[in-house]
Amino acid sequence: MNNKLVRSLKYNDVYGELYSYENSSALTVIFPGINYGHEKPLLYYARKAAAQNNIDILCINYKNKISWEDIGKQSIEDVAIEIKGIIKNVIEKKYDNIYFLGKSVGTEIAGCTSSKLNIDNIKFLYLTPIEETLKYIVDRKCIVVSGTKDEFFKSECINKIRENKNVKLMLFEGANHSLEIKDDIIRSLRILDNVAQLYLDFFK
Repeated sequence: MNNKLVRSLKYNDVYGELYSYENSSALTVIFPGINYGHEKPLLYYARKAAAQNNIDILCINYKNKISWEDIGKQSIEDVAIEIKGIIKNVIEKKYDNIYFLGKSVGTEIAGCTSSKLNIDNIKFLYLTPIEETLKYIVDRKCIVVSGTKDEFFKSECINKIRENKNVKLMLFEGANHSLEIKDDIIRSLRILDNVAQLYLDFFK
């Protein structure tokens, strides 16, 4: 495995960490949440699943540039433009498949970034999306994972997704925005197990 840093031309706080494998024909781009970085369980195991399938991994970082106050604002667009440049730099290598995996606010950034790229072969997985991501979810084939007690994605959003046959929805009863059950470690681990299996299927 080789790794390198790919920086934004405009913002020092926006960059990608690329982990590449010999003879890889696919790339996954991971967009973290504001307080949910690449080292947290859902994204850690996403990286492990991609690596297990010999897929190059581009971990996008913007934690010092984007905050909750930026949701739905021009700053998301500005960062997405820079991420587009990072991805364009990386995909000078030809990939047969490209995967976008976002968590929370990262789902909005992933959707916004994809709208700026002229790439047809992107597959999307949105983990605990926010309301602002809906416009990117309903117009494409994708997978959405959420919980019934996610305070950032209310039942109205879930119902809107259910109207779209292109969207595969994995909904966990009682799970919060971290896809965990409060005060129930065992059920939380079962959710993580289900999501890990989803990753393995997603990256096939």
